[in-house]
Amino acid sequence: MENNFKDIYIGKIIQQKVDERGLSYTEFARKINCARTSLYHIFNSKNIDIERLLLISEILQYDFIEGIYLKRKRQQSLLSPCIVLPFNAEGIDFTTLPEEIIELLKRELVSKI
Repeated sequence: MENNFKDIYIGKIIQQKVDERGLSYTEFARKINCARTSLYHIFNSKNIDIERLLLISEILQYDFIEGIYLKRKRQQSLLSPCIVLPFNAEGIDFTTLPEEIIELLKRELVSKI
């Protein structure tokens, strides 16, 4: 599976959400049971433990899984190429398709054989 999440730095998003909520870093650190100095490690992290992420989600009232992972997956699926093919009684009606699409379909079919 291709990793389409390599450009996401969860720590930066967490820091942004803390700032948006107007929480002081000291208060946020207390709520997630860590030292204030450890926050900078979290804010600079690309990865985070799922249990900690769920706690942070609850405290910040933001679903990081929905807001980042699922949203990104939906966007990727919307960007997937899609071609609607015209059908008639005999099958696909190639006469109405642009030549570029016909060539693309031929290449795709040949590569599958």
